[in-house]
Formats: sequence, C-alpha cells, structure tokens
Amino acid sequence: MEHPSISNKHKLSLVEGSKPAIDYTQTKTAEDIQRQLPYTLQTSLILEDMLQLFQHEVNAVFPECSFHYQNPSMKVDINSAEKYHHRCHYKLEMNGDYLGDLSFTQSKKFSQADIIFLEDLLSLLVYPLRNCLLYRKALASALLDDLTSLGNRAAYEKSLHREIDRAKRHNIPLSLVLIDIDNFKIINDNFGHMTGDRALKILADMINQNLRGSDMAFRFGGEEFVLLLTDTSIHDAQVAAERIRESVAQILSHDGKNSFGFTISLGIAQLDMNEEGYHLFERADMALYEAKHMGKNITVCAKTP
Repeated sequence: MEHPSISNKHKLSLVEGSKPAIDYTQTKTAEDIQRQLPYTLQTSLILEDMLQLFQHEVNAVFPECSFHYQNPSMKVDINSAEKYHHRCHYKLEMNGDYLGDLSFTQSKKFSQADIIFLEDLLSLLVYPLRNCLLYRKALASALLDDLTSLGNRAAYEKSLHREIDRAKRHNIPLSLVLIDIDNFKIINDNFGHMTGDRALKILADMINQNLRGSDMAFRFGGEEFVLLLTDTSIHDAQVAAERIRESVAQILSHDGKNSFGFTISLGIAQLDMNEEGYHLFERADMALYEAKHMGKNITVCAKTP
C-alpha cells in the first residue's frame, strides 16, 4: 500500500522582522502518521480534543475526509464537517464494550488501500477513545446524586452559570423551578428513611418523565430539587411544573409494608437579564415559601423584579 508524502508548509516570521520570513517544508508520510498517532492521541483525555487530533491526522492523508462520531449511551454526537457522498461506517468495540459509531465520508470513492489505511488508524484510536470515555464517565459521576441519578449541587452550580451566560448572550428566556416535598419529615418519621429515599426516587422519576431533553434537573439537597428550563418563559415553566405536581399527587406507592403518597410545592422564577444566579434562585425560593404558606401542593410564580 502506498500513499503520497504529505507536505505541511509553515512560515516563521521574525519579530519586527528586518529580514524575510523563513520558509521550510516538513514532509509527513502515511507511515509517519501511523507511527506517531498513538502518542498524539494520548496527549488529551478530553474526548472532543482527542477526536480533533485524530481528524487532523486523517486529513493529512485525506484532505476532504470528514467524520461523524456518535455514542448515544454517552449522549455524544460529534460531526467534524460537511458529509460527502462516499462513506465508510464502523461500529467500535473493545472486549465487548461499545465505544461508539464512526463514519468517514469524502467526495470520491474510497479505494481498498484507503479503507485498509483508515482501519489501521482506527485500530490505533480505540485505546485512547476508551480512555477518554472512561474519563468522561468519571467526571459525569462526580456530578451525579447517588440516590436519584440526577445532577448534584455541584452540577447545578456549573450549569446555572453556563445557562445564564447563554440566555443573556442570545437574549432567550431561562426559568428556574424549585421543588420541595411536602411534609417530608413526617414520611421519614412514620415510615422510615428507606421509604423517604423511595419518595425521592419517585419524584426524580416523575421529573424525568415530564421534562424535555434540553431541560436540566438536580437534587439540590435533602428533599429539595431544582430545574433549569432553557428557552422557557415563566408561563411555559408553570405548565411544566404543574404537570409534574399533578403526576406526583396521583401516585400511591407501596414499599412492601406500607402504602404512601405525597405532594410537592413549587416556586418558579424567570431570569431577569440584569440579575445574577443567586438572585434568580432567591426569587424562586421566595415563591416556594409562599406556596408552602398557602397550604402546599401548589405552584407559585415569582413576580418580575
């Protein structure tokens, strides 16, 4: 199998140059890429960065080649560039573990030699890819609540800053919903902490069933939960909140010994473009306090500041 040498031309300019810039040409062969690729890909554990390095090396041999990487179980979908007509598709696995699907596309048909070369590169990709996925899982688990598998408080803080920046930058609405289980202490006292944990899991399930894919849910602490509803006005947030509240109120659960039900109270605030995250949370918290004061099992919307 032969591939042409690849020339990468670099220019180095002198600072406040009184002399001409220096030109030199460094030749990189397909064999060089195969030899250096394992070391190149090990320089980053960030999946997106590692795949960008991989794409750069592939493009040294196939300048028009784009790739599309998907891993639905990890919620990853990375598309490098425009898709072309001719395509090679691979399902990546290692020792029975699914690592994702990767497709190469280009404007001209892949030759047999091209395919063999790409498959050689893929064989060098799988170990770094697995390491990046394991690292991604470790980071994600550090931001998850162990009991409910929702985001934890650290994840909430991180997401809140990001979503507020996004809302202000694009001038789109962002609503925060604060949820609290009514009389949670009575559930724990009457039925035990295992039943209390079951109530928390039930609420987390109801939240997941009633939110869109773009919405974010977190267990803030104890029996308190927070929702961040992107591109959502306070009116639409109230509709979503009421859907969750009504779903929870209809549940009668059995823990093996007892049957129990519970209700929730909710407070909602929509981001004002001049406020910070802590103020948005405070307004939702005040609305939640009002819901509790009004008799619980109710949703209250905060007034515009």
